[in-house]
Amino acid sequence: MTSRIRVVVATDGSTAAHRAIRWCVDFAENVDLEVVVVHVMSNVAEWFMSVAQVDFQQIERKRRELLEGLWTEPLRDAGVTFRTLLLVGDPIDAVLSAADEQDAHLLLIGKTGHGGVGEHLLGGTAMKLAHRTKRPLLLIPDAPVAAGPSTPPTNR
Repeated sequence: MTSRIRVVVATDGSTAAHRAIRWCVDFAENVDLEVVVVHVMSNVAEWFMSVAQVDFQQIERKRRELLEGLWTEPLRDAGVTFRTLLLVGDPIDAVLSAADEQDAHLLLIGKTGHGGVGEHLLGGTAMKLAHRTKRPLLLIPDAPVAAGPSTPPTNR
């Protein structure tokens, strides 16, 4: 008997995050999978919204609607077991805490292709998670990798 694999997927609604959700749908065809989809609203963003007099509760309701609707639609349509968590806090800390609390076997995020100097100076979410997590981390690129001719490695 195989045990269920629990995956925590962090989403921000981006194309890369959608690809990560789609990866779970494909993976669930071969394994007994439970997906926990996590969206974190930054507490720094909350502060900025309050200064700008933006209704944080309205934005939170909209994010919850997206999290429980459009963002998880592929899982629902495929019949994959999933649940959602909407958290407020530091995105890295919140995702890592969620993975620990859910006892995740795998942490999964979509990686947006910023690349270059900007990512190294600013430090992307993927890089920060990779440095801090003790769990396996799978990064899904925001665009499919082009298949090229397969060249076997050579011993030199």
